[in-house]
Amino acid sequence: MTDKVAAEVGGPVKVDAAFDAVKSACSLRGIEVVRMEEPRPTILTVELTGATRKWPLYIDCEEARLRLPWVATQSPTSPLAHVSYSGTVCIDDGQGLSLDPSRPAEIVAHAALKAYDLLEKSAADAATGYAEFFNELEGYWLHLPGSLRSRAYLEVDGKSRMVKGFVNSRLKPPNWYFVEPEADQPWDVRQEKLAAQRALYVHLDALELPPAKPDKLTPAFIEAVHHRLTPEQLELWDQLLGPSKNSPKQLALLVSVPRQPGGLSLVAAVFGARAGGIDKSAPVTPLTMRRHAPHYMRERGGASLELFGKHVAVLGAGAVGSVVVDTLAAAGVGQLTVVDYDEYSADNVFRHLLEPLYIDTPKPFGLQFALERRYPGLSITPVNSTAQEWWKTADLRRYDGVVFAFGAPSVERSFSRVLKGRRHNIPVVFTWLETMDLGGHSVLMWTKGEGCLDCAYRDDEGLPSQASRTSFLEPNQPVTRNLTGCAGAFVPFGPIQARKTGLLAAEHLLSALTSVPAGDEVHSPSYRFWVGEGAAAAKQGLRTTPWFQAARTTPFEEATHMVFGRRCRHCRTPEEPSP
Repeated sequence: MTDKVAAEVGGPVKVDAAFDAVKSACSLRGIEVVRMEEPRPTILTVELTGATRKWPLYIDCEEARLRLPWVATQSPTSPLAHVSYSGTVCIDDGQGLSLDPSRPAEIVAHAALKAYDLLEKSAADAATGYAEFFNELEGYWLHLPGSLRSRAYLEVDGKSRMVKGFVNSRLKPPNWYFVEPEADQPWDVRQEKLAAQRALYVHLDALELPPAKPDKLTPAFIEAVHHRLTPEQLELWDQLLGPSKNSPKQLALLVSVPRQPGGLSLVAAVFGARAGGIDKSAPVTPLTMRRHAPHYMRERGGASLELFGKHVAVLGAGAVGSVVVDTLAAAGVGQLTVVDYDEYSADNVFRHLLEPLYIDTPKPFGLQFALERRYPGLSITPVNSTAQEWWKTADLRRYDGVVFAFGAPSVERSFSRVLKGRRHNIPVVFTWLETMDLGGHSVLMWTKGEGCLDCAYRDDEGLPSQASRTSFLEPNQPVTRNLTGCAGAFVPFGPIQARKTGLLAAEHLLSALTSVPAGDEVHSPSYRFWVGEGAAAAKQGLRTTPWFQAARTTPFEEATHMVFGRRCRHCRTPEEPSP
């Protein structure tokens, strides 16, 4: 942070003023506070007397107050919850924190009391079994001396088993990776051509305390884990040490323990083995686990675990379809079939999700390569053909939903008719955007029941029409443009319009996939849309329909009734609109 910015947000806190604020706050709560000698001019050092012990606190008063200051205590003789190996007190995760930078001394006082309360609570936890400490075990493990980063691509599910370990010793410091024995190797493991090493994952009901400063992790910790193993886990232990008992080896041990609020804490260590046992002369290296397992990363990233087992087909992988695919994947859909006959070209770069390096690659394959690397556990089946060719062999029983995103009304209406009345009932979304900045649309129907895309193609009397009632643009107006001749013809629209429409369609389908059935309501069709400014279209002299203006103030429910409220010869909706 620059001095200018620091000055604007309050500047460094003066230590004397900070102590006065701490003293005042402590007096209101009856806490005895003594100022002690500061190790640095910018560190306020105080001792607060609590119910369990006296707590020395070191508070950094140098930072501008855009966050709570760093607070530490003396390294405890035994581990404490929310206190690191070196003594740093974790007083706040920073989420949702709002501070007034014009009151820096009061912020320091707030941090001191927050650390005091947390330390008192942690001491009580230590006296009653360390439940809270083991809830935060992974954070403590991170700061153990010599801890190395590692990635766990396996699910931490409490099921003890042998796994594969890989170490990239070329990195400084080295990095470890752990995968299931039969799983595909992660991209970075394959790229570095790392050799597999034995590793064991075990789940225990309880674990020995890790070392406190200045002690380090030693073979005694590995022995303590070994003594807790069940007979079944001991058989796995024998597999870990393996038949080559006369030569020293390096092995990895992953251990999970329950967390009181739910879930499991995971820690790991690398140790030496010799002659069928633990090598007590070899160092033990703690590994800080970063979980890359699909279920964990989905839950942590906000993706739905419920959607992981869903399979959706997206037909059309252009500017709108690619956004649909990406959004469904990010939301948690585990399996996607992407159908498109076209290759990614330079013409698409500013409107498409894919990077330019995928130019001349079939769009479905480009999306598969890009998104399977981005979203762990995602499986994309690329189909480089037309939707009609795909349909010849498609089995709807394999899918939980279908999205049509290629903006060809005649083809989409044809699909709507053949999909209607299928025994396997799934939601189907048709989505398209209009030229320039007019807007975008999404129609949801179910393969069973009333409502279809043809419902939108009728006039005010309910008779079939070539023009859609949802259209924002009057019919029979040329809108395509070309820069290089007929072969380069395209409909002008921008990337923002494409993304808004893709998000609209994806959310529309997700609402159907995650709806809770309530009678027949869950199988009702619906129509959603967004309306643009229309300034670019007006500048080109394009005429809009009355619906373009009316849609701005029309709720989705009313618009849905407009589309599906009359009879339709293709899906047998009621002859008269319902009241």
